[in-house]
Amino acid sequence: MKQRAYPILFTSILLLGLWGSFFLQSWILENRGHELSSLQLTKSYVLNAIMALIVFFAIYFFRNKYRDLLGFFFLGGSLVKFALFFIFLYPIFNEDGVLERLEFLVFFVPYGFALVLETFFLVKLLNTV
Repeated sequence: MKQRAYPILFTSILLLGLWGSFFLQSWILENRGHELSSLQLTKSYVLNAIMALIVFFAIYFFRNKYRDLLGFFFLGGSLVKFALFFIFLYPIFNEDGVLERLEFLVFFVPYGFALVLETFFLVKLLNTV
C-alpha cells in the first residue's frame, strides 16, 4: 500500500472505530442504568479523536524530515492526551473525590483504541520510510 493512502485509511479506521466503540460503550452504559451526560462520554471520544488525528498527521508530515524523532512525536502526543485528560475530564470525574472504574473506562476505551491504531500506522511508516 502506498504511503499516500495512509492518511485516508487512518482517518477512516479511526472515525469508524471510535464511532462503533462509542455506540457500543454508550449502549452498555445505558443498559446498566448510567446517565451518559454526567459521564462526559462524548467529550472523551471527541478529545481522543482530535488528538489521535493531530498526532498521526504530525508524524505523517514529518516522517521524512525528522525520521529519527517520530517516536518522540508519538510519545509527546500521548503526553499531551494525558495532560488534556487531567485538564478537561479529571476535574469532572473527581468531583466526588473518587475516580471510579466506570469513569476510568470512559476515557481509556477511546484512548486505547486510538493508541493501538496510531502504533500500527507508526510502525508501518517506519518500516516503509
